[in-house]
Amino acid sequence: MMYGYQYGACSNWGFGLIGTLINILIAVIIIGIVVRIIRRSKGKDKDWKFWHSNAAETLLKERFVKGEISKEEYEEKLKVIRG
Repeated sequence: MMYGYQYGACSNWGFGLIGTLINILIAVIIIGIVVRIIRRSKGKDKDWKFWHSNAAETLLKERFVKGEISKEEYEEKLKVIRG
């Protein structure tokens, strides 16, 4: 009788090819999450910056339309938001 590697050395917990593909998928997801976190921490994630600057511009525009700030103040703050 054979004991040990009766299903082959490449099997992952008895799933074979499916288990290997699942492990690769999990690794890709983890790497993607780590890269996303690093990009956000360094401020290089353009999508993230776009949505936040857009919200700030919208809020600033609303304050200007309501008359809470002057045109000069609006333009000055808009320059700051856009960097």
